[in-house]
Amino acid sequence: VRINHFEAFKDVYGFVAGSDVVRFTGMLANEILDELGTPNDFLGHAGGDNFIIITTEEKAPAIRQRLNARFAEEVLLHYSFMDREQGYIQVPGAGGQGEKAPLMTLAMGIVSPTDYEFADIREITEIAAEVRRRDADR
Repeated sequence: VRINHFEAFKDVYGFVAGSDVVRFTGMLANEILDELGTPNDFLGHAGGDNFIIITTEEKAPAIRQRLNARFAEEVLLHYSFMDREQGYIQVPGAGGQGEKAPLMTLAMGIVSPTDYEFADIREITEIAAEVRRRDADR
């Protein structure tokens, strides 16, 4: 799981607000795992704007859908009214020109042994990053 457009948010709102978003995302994911997951699920913060969730193959799609939907709705509370209304934030750009940056969303990839073959953790990590990038591009 990765928070898209997190760096732009931190650039505008500051690192304290960024830390609040990371904490919010972790708490939200934990709440959803408690609701939809299993007692053996794992949630980890891999650093920065990245998280990892380990769950069963059967539970993953529902967790993904709920996390995406709730994050999209609830992350808006971290933005000012004006930024929520316009649907983007103004980020300082090169030469003093402001650039529009989208509001934060999540990119999530599901990696399962049914769909992929891997021999070690490095392969899982590489496959997960690629699947997550494809999700961010859609």
